[in-house]
Amino acid sequence: MSATAPLSSLSTDELIQKITLAGIQINEEEARKFRENDVDGETVDCGLTESMVGYLFDGSFKKQIKFQQFVRQYKEAETIITLQQVPLEVNEESTTQLQPQPFTSPNHEPAHKRLPAVVIIPAFPKDVQMTLNAQETCHIVPKLRNKIIRVLYEMMAEYTLYPTNAEYVQVSKALIVKYPFLRDVAGNGYHTWHMSLKRKFKAERAPLVSDNEVKRLKDKFGHTKQSKATSVPASLGRKPANQTFELCVGEDSTSVEAHVNVLQSECRKTHPNILTVKDRMARTFSWRRREIMEGVPVEDVLNKYPYLRIPAGVFDEVDRIHPSTHGFCHRFREGFATVLPNVLKLAEGKSLLAKQYTDARQDALADDLPGIDFRAGLILLPSIFREKIEHCIITVREGDPATLHPTIQLTDNDWKMAITARGLSVVKVDGVDVCQCASLDEAFITAFSMYFVFNIAYPPHLRSTLAFLQRRVVGIVEEGDKPLPVTVLRVI
Repeated sequence: MSATAPLSSLSTDELIQKITLAGIQINEEEARKFRENDVDGETVDCGLTESMVGYLFDGSFKKQIKFQQFVRQYKEAETIITLQQVPLEVNEESTTQLQPQPFTSPNHEPAHKRLPAVVIIPAFPKDVQMTLNAQETCHIVPKLRNKIIRVLYEMMAEYTLYPTNAEYVQVSKALIVKYPFLRDVAGNGYHTWHMSLKRKFKAERAPLVSDNEVKRLKDKFGHTKQSKATSVPASLGRKPANQTFELCVGEDSTSVEAHVNVLQSECRKTHPNILTVKDRMARTFSWRRREIMEGVPVEDVLNKYPYLRIPAGVFDEVDRIHPSTHGFCHRFREGFATVLPNVLKLAEGKSLLAKQYTDARQDALADDLPGIDFRAGLILLPSIFREKIEHCIITVREGDPATLHPTIQLTDNDWKMAITARGLSVVKVDGVDVCQCASLDEAFITAFSMYFVFNIAYPPHLRSTLAFLQRRVVGIVEEGDKPLPVTVLRVI
């Protein structure tokens, strides 16, 4: 087979040319869609969804099917070219040469070795091999799939406990070349095998703290500190970590991983398809809740589900946790507006920030007063419960917050500007910058939402304020919640 340029290296025009040569006539409108949406070889290699292909070839099922066939055949040709060094017959001597030969470094410790250029997939356990020989789709059976991954892991671990990304890809491709029916339905055909192998190595390395290679690389990459997941006290969780969540019907680790890939790909775009993003967030919701309950660090959750880095994504997540006929942000604004007059009246003279509010109101235009009153009410509410808003909102001058709880950091040192909505603010959780908000009220609602999204218990110094917002303002009642005092309900 003649040399073929890797799919990921093709520009948009080169991709269009390849598609045309494959017998798919692309008109000007379709070519425009390819260019406007930056659909190049790398984009196609990552995997286009059916809806994306349908958009590119709108109105022609024939072109959609032929395009998917073109991508599959191109990747198969690319895989065969990558592994074309495999001889037609491998005698006993050459097989022996490909087996890992023990060798040591000058200090007599096992050295880090690379996989050979030609990888031969080993034999599998009898039950798996019989299924493979029958060309049955055993990869959808978790037990058989795990056995395949275990055998591949053991073969690779003979060389190194830290394979490179290229080596993961090399072995995954070799597997689907030998057993084409094990290909992934979508994407490049081997992505789920690639990810499963990486997870297997990570899990197997975890307890090997005495292994020289593992110890050396953990020290090199700073994995000596206790992870955030284990350093968070159990008391910080709203709900117990042993709470179970049922996955959506038809979803498993493989499908969830595919959804996450689509989600991350969309979020990298300048103008993502929000309907696709919301759909994938809904499909992975139960899986995500279980990860959070089990103590996955906030930063890892945000990296995996980047839609949670914007206020709208956080509000949508709360709506999944506590469904209602109205969105969480709408409920908060409507609910707080009903108690706002009483809050401003009761907070008068109880905080130094009350003067900042008075000054801001005097200098403001009439149209700005409702927003100023709303933001002032949020700032002054804790003073009614003899709590301090400074535990939730800090200025740049005060530095980064030393807390695991959600906080708002003003990008300006002037509280008056924050009340008049002239300054940006950053919402942080566990020291991680989650998102930037255009106004203090948006930041406040977002920070409050984080308690539900990341399963964080209310801190003692703001417990009364936050409990009031939860029960009285947004009307959320969780198991074990105590009712609000009658005096509070009567006065506010």
